Amino acid sequence: MPYSPSTTSSTSSSAASSAASSPLVLGVDLTAAGARPGVHRARGIVQPRSFDGERFVQLVRTADAGGLDLVTLDEGFLLHPGRRQVTGRLDAAVAAARVAPHTRRAGLVAAVDTAHVDPAHVAQAIARVDQASAGRAGWQVGLPAGAVVQDDAWAAQALGAAAQVVRHWDGQAAGATGDTAGGVAVDDDGRFRVDHDGIRFAVRRHRPAEGEGPAGHRDAAPRQGRPPVVVSVRSEAALHLAARTADVVRVAATAPARAVRLRSQVRDAAEAAGRDPDTLRVLTEAYVVLAEDRASAQARLELVEALEGPEISGGLLVVAGTPDDLAETIVDWRDAGASDGFLLRPSSLGPDLDALVDGVLPRLVRDGVRAVASPAPRTLRATLGLPDDGAAGPRPAGAPAAARTRPRGRTADSRLVRA
Repeated sequence: MPYSPSTTSSTSSSAASSAASSPLVLGVDLTAAGARPGVHRARGIVQPRSFDGERFVQLVRTADAGGLDLVTLDEGFLLHPGRRQVTGRLDAAVAAARVAPHTRRAGLVAAVDTAHVDPAHVAQAIARVDQASAGRAGWQVGLPAGAVVQDDAWAAQALGAAAQVVRHWDGQAAGATGDTAGGVAVDDDGRFRVDHDGIRFAVRRHRPAEGEGPAGHRDAAPRQGRPPVVVSVRSEAALHLAARTADVVRVAATAPARAVRLRSQVRDAAEAAGRDPDTLRVLTEAYVVLAEDRASAQARLELVEALEGPEISGGLLVVAGTPDDLAETIVDWRDAGASDGFLLRPSSLGPDLDALVDGVLPRLVRDGVRAVASPAPRTLRATLGLPDDGAAGPRPAGAPAAARTRPRGRTADSRLVRA
């Protein structure tokens, strides 16, 4: 049952000041677009609906027009599952490229794993989304298909691969043996060798003309230098990976005190790695059910859990209430130094996304917490308040250490927030 957290914790004022000094980042996770039956309905029982590309574009345009900063597509971006089976998987970078020309402001963050995808291919894919969106692409370091644990082996592989991806964006990738096409090694016949489940096969590539990259496209370089790198932290190994590579860190916490500790750990680990912790944005993930009154939101949450199972929230903070309730939760967590922003997962994509852009965002603007969305397109780095060149290297010698985050006292009210 939802409860009203009333515990308090001590924290220094530097926690709040470090969060308040950066833009309040708000994003929406649309990984579930078409991925489960319940997300397309407001109430009642309907037949599962297959993935609809045009519907997906409409959802992203709603988020974009409403002033959200980010749209994320995780590695679980599915074509269409049954209750317990998956019949297809969509490429998040391809989907992001599909919607890029139809948006003007929101960043498009695609999860692509580097265990089975060459870092040069990852760099190319994200760079082309960045080109199509005029500098609004981001890359999430993804888990391989079917993987559910962020273990040490994955983190070590991802760390090296992420460094290669960034070098490709910087134009500093070391040349591989043989010919190259946009940083991807090919043989004399224009083929790229791929190993898959022990079977070797070759895909013949178009031999690019002068000035063209692979497949006949003009060479693409990211418009914003380095697209932001996103890491979802669900393990100690992922935390250390995020501290060394990420610009945006996604964390799951169901109470402000836990979020404060996670944010502090990420920032401390980043500083230990020689980075300025103020160049990171730590976002709390939340599963939201919004309605005009709390009773209706709670009833819909109970209906979804009855149909899809109580684990539908994925262990995230659950906020079931009115748009004002969600807005107050966001502000309270940010003021407590628990978060630099939120990444929200709507329970029902249509109604909850509409409530988010029509109710929550206007409330935050009206209260002066967020500025009115800029009508002029900006790069994703600018929207997040990150350095233009993406550099987050060691602090100069003699530079003061960044402020640490420590909990400070907050008392929440009676909003429907559930751990």
